[in-house]
Amino acid sequence: MSDEEVQRQVVDVFGEQADVRPYNQPVYQRTIQTRPVTFTCQGCGRQVTQQRYPGPTPRYCAEWCRRAARRTRTRERVQRLRARRRAQEQGDPGLPDA
Repeated sequence: MSDEEVQRQVVDVFGEQADVRPYNQPVYQRTIQTRPVTFTCQGCGRQVTQQRYPGPTPRYCAEWCRRAARRTRTRERVQRLRARRRAQEQGDPGLPDA
């Protein structure tokens, strides 16, 4: 891992002393940097390593993969809804109501 890949960012931290200090003055500043995070994309199933700031593990490798996964989930949800409505219209008691 080289320094060119790692990005740094200075973050203002407001804490309990914010009551004593002026409103716009941070209690202290913290420098955070990216770290390599390896995860499996829930959209395409690939294992990906990306430089990320601290936080929750990402679910998707890219924005296009997130959109494709959302489209797929919506399509499946609408298919289930339409099947349930057709069954209700035909009076089929076999499918449960959701």
